[in-house]
Amino acid sequence: MTENSRSEQNDQSRLADLHQAAALPYRVRKGRLQFCLVSVRSGTSWIMPKGNIEPGESDPECAGREAFEEAGLEGRVLEPVLSRYSANKGKKSVEVTVWLMEVENCLKKWPEKKSRARQWVSPRKAIRLLSRPSLVAPVIDAIRRLEWID
Repeated sequence: MTENSRSEQNDQSRLADLHQAAALPYRVRKGRLQFCLVSVRSGTSWIMPKGNIEPGESDPECAGREAFEEAGLEGRVLEPVLSRYSANKGKKSVEVTVWLMEVENCLKKWPEKKSRARQWVSPRKAIRLLSRPSLVAPVIDAIRRLEWID
C-alpha cells in the first residue's frame, strides 16, 4: 500500500459516520486452512463477524467480542490490521477494520446461536460465499499473510 493510498484511507475513515470492527476467524484442520463465516440474521448470505465498537473498546477487542457473540469463537486477534473496507448501512457510511483471528476454541453455545449459523469453509469456498468484493479482499489478504498455498 502506498503512502498516498494510506492517506486516502485515513481521510475516508474520518468521513465515515460509523466505525466497526470485523474478525476473519481461521483455523488449520488436518493440514487445511479454514475460515469461519456467519450468516446474516435473515440467513440469506454469509459474512464475517462484525459490529460496532463499544465505548472504551479497541478495534481488536471489538473484533474478538463479535466473533464470540456471533459465532461462539475464542482466540487471538492478530495485529496488524488485515484489511479495511467501506460500506453503507442505510444512509450512513461505515468504515470497517478487519482483523485476522486465530481460533483457539469453538463453543457449542454462543449468544447469537438462535439467529446466526456459522460454517467453517475452505478459502475457495469463502471467496464463493462472500458476495461483495469488499468481503473477499480480506480473505485474499489473509491467505497472503498466512503464506498459505492450497
